[in-house]
Amino acid sequence: MIQYSFLSLVLSSTLLFSASLGEEQAIQKGSAVAGTLVQKLGGELINQMQTSEAMGALHFCSQNAQVLTDQVGKESDTQVKRVSLKNRNPINGASSEEKVILNGWEKLQNSGKPLPSHEIKANGQYTYYKPILINNDVCLKCHGEIATDSPLAKEILSTYPEDKAVGYKIGDLRGMIVVTFPR
Repeated sequence: MIQYSFLSLVLSSTLLFSASLGEEQAIQKGSAVAGTLVQKLGGELINQMQTSEAMGALHFCSQNAQVLTDQVGKESDTQVKRVSLKNRNPINGASSEEKVILNGWEKLQNSGKPLPSHEIKANGQYTYYKPILINNDVCLKCHGEIATDSPLAKEILSTYPEDKAVGYKIGDLRGMIVVTFPR
């Protein structure tokens, strides 16, 4: 009886460790994929801002951001998307589950508490969530306070008639990267 209980304890501990290790690997994978997207998209946007200013960045985003996001997903064998409560492109609107997470993060931020670096959920698959913060003045060129009669504002409205992605300040929660992959 004692041997059986000990064996059960060892097997249970091993299964718990395996589950934890699997989640840790999932966190590493989600973090790596999100980091790749931030690096590729951010690098291109910085390049566009340097060469063509905000108008060039806007055109790049409207034509290439989703393609680049999908490319990162294909290269990493995951599904990747960027979502927000205040999306510019309707395809980047948050699902009801994503809204719950984003609203929770906004409450944390509004109460002065730090945001988590990520969240992960496991429901038959892993879903990794990483906050996107406005952390650079360059972001504010297109997402900050923009004069409504400026050529940039007119172009944003022309390209994205339902745009909600303005009025941000440094440190604001812009949205999140969502990475989904099999367990």
